[in-house]
Amino acid sequence: MKIRINSLLLSLAVAFGCLLTSCDNDDNGGVAEAVMGSTRSLEFPVSDAVPTMIAVVSDGFWQCEAPDWITVTPGSGGAGTTDVTIEVSDNTRDGAADLPRKAVLKFHGDQKRSFFEVTVRQEGDKFRDIKPSSIADMNAMEEETAVEFENLAVLAQTNNGFVGTDGTDLVYVTGEAAQARAGQIISMLGTKMDSDTRLPFVICDRLTDVRSGDVPSIPATDITADIDSYKSGTRTLIKATGIFDGSKLNIEGKTMSVTAEDCNTDIKLSDFTGHVLTLTGVYSGTASPVVRMIVTGLEDLGLNETIYFQSNFDIVWAFLADWKGSGDNAVKNLDAMGCDNDNVYLPNITTPKVSGVSALDALKNEGWIICGGGDLTGKGTGCNFQKFYLKMGSSNKQNSATLPKIEQLGDGATGIRLSFDWSPWRDKGPADMKPYDKTEIVVIVKNGASETQFPVSTPSLAAGEKLRWHNVDMELSGVTLNKDTRIEIRNIDSQFLPNGAVSGTFRWFLNNVKVYKPKD
Repeated sequence: MKIRINSLLLSLAVAFGCLLTSCDNDDNGGVAEAVMGSTRSLEFPVSDAVPTMIAVVSDGFWQCEAPDWITVTPGSGGAGTTDVTIEVSDNTRDGAADLPRKAVLKFHGDQKRSFFEVTVRQEGDKFRDIKPSSIADMNAMEEETAVEFENLAVLAQTNNGFVGTDGTDLVYVTGEAAQARAGQIISMLGTKMDSDTRLPFVICDRLTDVRSGDVPSIPATDITADIDSYKSGTRTLIKATGIFDGSKLNIEGKTMSVTAEDCNTDIKLSDFTGHVLTLTGVYSGTASPVVRMIVTGLEDLGLNETIYFQSNFDIVWAFLADWKGSGDNAVKNLDAMGCDNDNVYLPNITTPKVSGVSALDALKNEGWIICGGGDLTGKGTGCNFQKFYLKMGSSNKQNSATLPKIEQLGDGATGIRLSFDWSPWRDKGPADMKPYDKTEIVVIVKNGASETQFPVSTPSLAAGEKLRWHNVDMELSGVTLNKDTRIEIRNIDSQFLPNGAVSGTFRWFLNNVKVYKPKD
């Protein structure tokens, strides 16, 4: 411990040495220009708290601002390193724990040119003096405020908590203590929090009363037609109708889809893949391209299609969520197709890594094989990625993408269709002089040594024409697919052989791959 503290103080001293040597020669009377400390937060129990020592490093005279319940010794000092003791008084009132309290100690020079803050928290009874609140009152409270509800009706029990109502508004309650079932009337104590979409929710500390009762009916707002623009600052009951693809509810002609942030324990959404559904639930914010919902109810309108496999390369997006990039190469800019921009950064799928894992590794883990550039071993040579899609090929290096094996195809299935979006890439240059690559691609169905090729129509694109996706939806006719079948999408033979190392530039984008069978 002594070695660690000494190392910390040495680091602070070195930092301050740099600050001192960079200061100008103006006479500041020895007043601190810079102040630093060894910690930024301290926590103490309600009573009998043991004083804590921190180190304060300064290049001149400093002092500390503190409330009455915190004693700082010494409360001021000079240049160098000073051991400072922080002590708190008991946080009690009338012999019992008072409300938790927090204060910020500010260490600074007389002129406050630089200061260092230490947040001090002391435990207490956060529910002392609490009074019941309505959900509307709770919505207006600061985050981490204690809250009490009485006679809250439970609309639905979810995997992570429950949805409640006071007859007017809705609240989403989570936490291990949130063990309430639909149809119950409960009273509870909890803590108001805000989600990452700035919508309030409550972490339940304990239920104080549970009984049966009547649950009021709350009408739901149908957002199907307006999903692309819908937003709400509170938890409202909404519903939407679309096709569920196994992870989200897609609505024809709309950019936004619906995803379940939490779900009624009586509903297993995965059982409804390929079905037309009306989902009802509590609005949980918008995070493009999805509207989040806490699903409370479901109406099954029947099977639309059987989806055996679907990928919008969200695994690459999950990778990008951890790999931020920076500047012009930031994740938010990685959308050549969406921005119609030839100069967008195109990271190789093998290069950026998060915790030692590349985007190619993430794709391999899902069963994808990305080959090319003279390599058929899946090294991904010449392949790049963007937010939700892949860019295939580079100069003299062409790529192929082979889908994972599809267990759901079983021992054999016919009448299967393949759908995907693609687009040739174009050269950089003036807006009206950007010729597209003469890319042609093909779909190959492989059953062991047997291969069947399905040609893909090539869009006619003029130089400088805006980048846009071109959908392909073909029946894989004349072949039977099974759990061992591999489906490959790549450049045609004349642009791919030998082994992808053909001379020329035949680049293209790939997204939204789906293997399915339509409803009869």
